[in-house]
This record gives sequence, structure tokens and C-alpha cells, in this order.
Amino acid sequence: MRSLWALDRRIVIGVAVCVVLVVSAAVVVAFSRNGHPTATRSPTVHPARSAPATTTTRSSPRQLVPTPKIKPPETAVQRQIDTELAQAETPASIAAARATSVPVPAVSTAYPAVPIVDRSDPTTYAIAFTTELLDTDYATQTRAGLLAWAEHEEAPNTLPGVPTDVAGKALVLSLADPDLPGGSPSPVPSSAGWAADATAGVSQQVSDVAAEVDPDWTEIVSEGWQPADPLMTIETVTGNLAVTTNGQAAAPESFSLTLTLGSAAHARGYGAVAAGDWAVG
Repeated sequence: MRSLWALDRRIVIGVAVCVVLVVSAAVVVAFSRNGHPTATRSPTVHPARSAPATTTTRSSPRQLVPTPKIKPPETAVQRQIDTELAQAETPASIAAARATSVPVPAVSTAYPAVPIVDRSDPTTYAIAFTTELLDTDYATQTRAGLLAWAEHEEAPNTLPGVPTDVAGKALVLSLADPDLPGGSPSPVPSSAGWAADATAGVSQQVSDVAAEVDPDWTEIVSEGWQPADPLMTIETVTGNLAVTTNGQAAAPESFSLTLTLGSAAHARGYGAVAAGDWAVG
């Protein structure tokens, strides 16, 4: 078994605990993609969307569905890893998270909720979520709409040390603030980057999207550690991303993304806790 420090670090990055608990509302995302990845859609996932110029957004109340929890057995491995995860947080980082705002959860014609049929299996959900996250027409869709949709799709972060009042912020912060300590690259451009892509007539679409359980997650679970949320898992998602700029299509590039899942806050079944480790090419 790898050292507990390495194991702890991998889980913390995967579920964006650090991102959730060190962000400030005043932080402006500096991340902007210089090259646009391309991906093609899997035929089993909902068909490609062409986003409407206007959308009607529906808001939904936070924490609509209670998060199921189990009490893991009191084993030495469980206690040690739980302790290390809890110790990763500090009062200052928790206070910063509490001071940070996230959008009201909402879906729209441009960003519809992931269908119920895709929520019963983690791999199916990971593919559906990633496809909707990445299929984008920057001129007709908005970053604000995307982040509101992400908040609608969130699953609370139930790891030890994460207070319940900030647990639902992990997903949006992992997408919107990737350059913060503990964060990792995100596929979502900064506000300035999104505006530049819209002006340049950029759109992108994914294909051949596939997902599988992350080997680090498989390892820690096989050693006897259990999450409190019985649906929590980490999926590695891969595929191809095709980008078009003012009608000129670039050669597709491969992409990969780590997606942590859990029990959805606004629907029955799977939702997304955090996204990270975005890589293209």
C-alpha cells in the first residue's frame, strides 16, 4: 500500500477538498485555455446540443434530496485515513469557504438536468455529465448558466473535515477556481476567456467519451477504507474534443478528466462532487 500521505493527497485533490475550503469570493480565475481540446460524443449519450440564443432558467432549492450516509466500520485503516482527511482542513480555510458564494442551482434549455436514466450508474452518469459540461457554443451559452447547472448537478462533499454548510460548493469551485491551492486544471475558461471564445466564434463538441473507476480510488477502497456516502467514487473520463473557430474545425484532440461522484443533492442517484485533472492532447 502506498504511503498514507500520498493516498490522502490523491483523494483530497480528486474531490477538491482543498479547493472547497480555501477559496475567496474575491478570487478571479486566471485560467484560460490557449488551445481548445476536441472530443466526439459517444452514441449512447444524449445527442449533441445546439444551444439556443436565449434560455429560460428554472431554479431549484438547495439540498432537495437528503444525502444517504453509512457509518463505516471502526477499523484502524478507516480511523487513520479519516483523521488525515479531517486534519487537512483549517479554521481559516473553512471560514474562507463559508464566505464564498456559489450560483443558485438551476437548469435551462441550454443546460438541462442530466436525465434520471443516466443517474443509476456511476460510469453512465460520468459520461453524461462530462458530455454536457464540454459541449459548448461560447457565443450562445453563458458561463453563469454552466455554473448554475453544475450547482444543480452537485453532490455534497461528505469527506471527514468538510462542514455540511460548505459541502455543496465543491463542484462549482473545482470548475470555476482551478488555480487556487489544492485545485487542478479545469475545462471551464475564466470569464475573460469565455468572452474571448464567444467573440472568436468558438464552439466545441465531444465524442467517444468513456469512463472507468480511478485506480487510486479502487486501491484505497480495497485496503478497507469506506466513504460515508455510499455512492461516492472517482471516475476517470476520457474522449475526444473537437473545436471549431468561425467555422474552421481543428483536428480533434484527446482529453481526460477526473470526476468525483456522490449522491446528488437535487435528484435521486448520482451527482458530481468535483472535477479536476483536466488535460488535453
